[in-house]
Amino acid sequence: MDARWPGCVKDCGIFRESTLRQRFQQGMISGLLLGYRGYACQPFLMTPHPDPVLEPQKRFNVALAKTRFRIEMTFASLKARFSCLHALRVSKIIAACAVLHNIVTIWREKAPDITLKPHAVVDSMAVDHPAGCAARDAITQTFFS
Repeated sequence: MDARWPGCVKDCGIFRESTLRQRFQQGMISGLLLGYRGYACQPFLMTPHPDPVLEPQKRFNVALAKTRFRIEMTFASLKARFSCLHALRVSKIIAACAVLHNIVTIWREKAPDITLKPHAVVDSMAVDHPAGCAARDAITQTFFS
C-alpha cells in the first residue's frame, strides 16, 4: 500500500508505476516476487499459470498459492496486532512491528482474529511478459515436474 494513491486504486496498478518495479526491471534488485492473476507475469514477478492443464503447472499454482497465503496471513496478523499499520506506511515502524510480532509469537501470546479478503479483481492491463512466462515455465519444469 502506498499513501500517495487513493484506496480505490488496484495494487497492481500502483506496482506498475512503482520505483520497486523499476528497480527490478533495471536489475538493481534480484529475486522473485509472488503475485496473483491480477499482475502480469514478469521475469521477477511470478503469477499462476492462467489455464493449467499439465500436472507440473497445477503443482506450481498450488505452491504459489500456499506461499502467498502464508505471506498474506503474516501481514494480516501484523495488521490485526498493530492497528496503526492499516493507515501507516513507514518501513521502520513496520519492521519494528514485525520484530514485536516475532517476540509475542515466541512467547506464545494469543494472536488476534484475522480474515483475508480475496483478490477477485483481475487487471485487464495485466499482459504477461514473454520473458516472465519463460521464467515461470523454467521454474515449473525444474521444481514441479
